[in-house]
Amino acid sequence: MQQHRLTMIRNLLALRSLALQIPKYPKIIDASKMQSQQMPSLTFHRYLTQATTTKTKSDEQKANRQQQKITLISPNQSISITTLDEAQKLAKRRDLHLLRLQQPDAKTGRIMFKLVTTAEMLADESEGKGAAKSTTGDKGNKKSEKSLTIGARITDHDLASRLKNITKWLNKRHEVRILIQGNASGADEGNAERIVKTIEATIKEPQILGKIVQKRQKGSFIKFSIMPVAAAVEAGTTTTTPPLSPPLATVKQS
Repeated sequence: MQQHRLTMIRNLLALRSLALQIPKYPKIIDASKMQSQQMPSLTFHRYLTQATTTKTKSDEQKANRQQQKITLISPNQSISITTLDEAQKLAKRRDLHLLRLQQPDAKTGRIMFKLVTTAEMLADESEGKGAAKSTTGDKGNKKSEKSLTIGARITDHDLASRLKNITKWLNKRHEVRILIQGNASGADEGNAERIVKTIEATIKEPQILGKIVQKRQKGSFIKFSIMPVAAAVEAGTTTTTPPLSPPLATVKQS
């Protein structure tokens, strides 16, 4: 009896040792499946990380431009060194315009900006020379000048209101001076050109009210004048002749 039990125990131990030597393939297959399932998530995480890194670099470049040191000329001609961000805030507080000059600072090589008023932006030496050459007849036909400042990020509703003012002034024979103000970084250049085309279309249709002259761009600003068109030019010089009356019939007297 004891020998039979010993035999059974030996057989069980042999089976256990055999089972320990067999490779566990099902677990390996499961591990490969788990690895394949994790691959898409890892790929998505990699792309997400790249997109976040790109966005961060773009934000850093923009922040660096805003913190760039510039040379600022105040209205009283005093010169100071500040950042572009601080200069924009100062111009907004004082209700002034930040004009970028073409020439850099001769000493430091920094970009130069100047704080100017709306009147200074609209003023131009060439306009003064042109006004001096104007004839007395033109002075008699043209009334006083009207000035209008438009932001490059103006809404469509506000732009429609400005267009109504321009139309009204041109109908009253006023010269209109327009100043379109954009961001100093140049990000609003496309919007500024769109506003110019909208104004040009408004003064030409349905009838010609004025003509854009002396258009020029200084940094982030676009300025031009709209000269009113004479009524004779708008209507044309053609005249209509009245229709001829039919010839009178002659009656013979008998």
